[in-house]
Order: sequence, then C-alpha cells, then structure tokens
Amino acid sequence: MADGSANVEEHTFVWPTGNTHGIALRAYDSKTGLWAIWWVDSRDPHGKLDPPVQGRFENGVGTFDSDYVADGKPMRVRFVWSHVSADSARWEQATSADNGQTWDTNWMIAFERM
Repeated sequence: MADGSANVEEHTFVWPTGNTHGIALRAYDSKTGLWAIWWVDSRDPHGKLDPPVQGRFENGVGTFDSDYVADGKPMRVRFVWSHVSADSARWEQATSADNGQTWDTNWMIAFERM
C-alpha cells in the first residue's frame, strides 16, 4: 500500500540442494499499533499458513511473536528487528518450547544496502 501500511518482501535462498523462495507479507493495523507478518515458503507453497507473528517497534527494536505447532508440539516463535538504519538492519528468529521462558536463536540475517 502506498501509505506503508502493508508490504511484501521476496527472498531467494541458495542451498547446496537447490534454490528455494519465500515471501513475507506484512500488514500494519493503525488502531492497535501492531504489525502482522506471514511467511510463504516455496517448499510448501500451498501449505497451511502459520498464524502471523505480531508485534511493534519500541525504542528502535521490533519484537514480533506467535504460537505455532512443530511436529505436534506447541511452540513459540519470535522475530526481532534491530540496528535499523537507512543502510542496514539485523533480523533474528528464535523458537521456544517452554512458552518463552528460554529461546533458541536459529537464524540471523544482517541486511546492508548495496
């Protein structure tokens, strides 16, 4: 949307076994101040979407989380956006099997403008 209340991010992942693709869809609700982020993965493009992670930016850090199920086990997932500037940002993903008491960071990306 032109007013910035929604956007789409597209990725290509190059793996030794071949390339995969993903799309993040983000939507902002000005009434609640919350963003919702959904992920679509080319490895299962018609699969059921997980509930979106939801959250907001506070003091320059965006924290977004949600419940989901992995292998029949209830889990939580958290995305954190930090070090956001005009030329860079950092994103990390972590999961929790104990309702957020402990987190296992399993993915980090440092973005840098080319």
